[in-house]
Amino acid sequence: AACGYWTRRGLPAERDHVAAAPGAAPLLLALTAAVGGDVLLPRPCAAWWEPQVRLLGRSVYHVPTPAECGGVPDPYALLETVRRVRAEGGSPRLLVMSVADDPTATVPPPEVVLEAVEAAAGEGLHIVSDETWRDTLHRPRETVLVGPAEMAPERVTVVCDLSGAFLPPALPAAVARFPAGGPAAALR
Repeated sequence: AACGYWTRRGLPAERDHVAAAPGAAPLLLALTAAVGGDVLLPRPCAAWWEPQVRLLGRSVYHVPTPAECGGVPDPYALLETVRRVRAEGGSPRLLVMSVADDPTATVPPPEVVLEAVEAAAGEGLHIVSDETWRDTLHRPRETVLVGPAEMAPERVTVVCDLSGAFLPPALPAAVARFPAGGPAAALR
């Protein structure tokens, strides 16, 4: 079912590119452990992201978002944050973002997403795109929703918590779509 969902969205997925878990939190925890290094999060972000990273003892760095683009970091601030963290001895390797943002209920324009994805790719970051709320847009006619995996499929793992939009909260389930090729193919 998850493979069919992503294929209908234009992101082909085979069974060996998908994983399921009892909620998105365990998936983010496993991804953070697998990727290693420090994690970059947009500010504001979903309240549960940072605790998953901290469970592993990893450092978290927040990157501001442009106005009305909550969930996707400002590309220039992202570059500056990565360079500052590296200059201070850190090792940023993972960026978590959301194109249909939970705390702000905003959807960024595709060009902002593209610029952030290009900045992250240029710095060698793997991207986790939390698309839990993708199918519950508040204002679908104001912008076109384009996810990072549609722009850089080899650098993005898409996570979708089914209890967000599809299941009751008492039935936790989440799925992740991993890159089929490139350096991140082994993450699953």
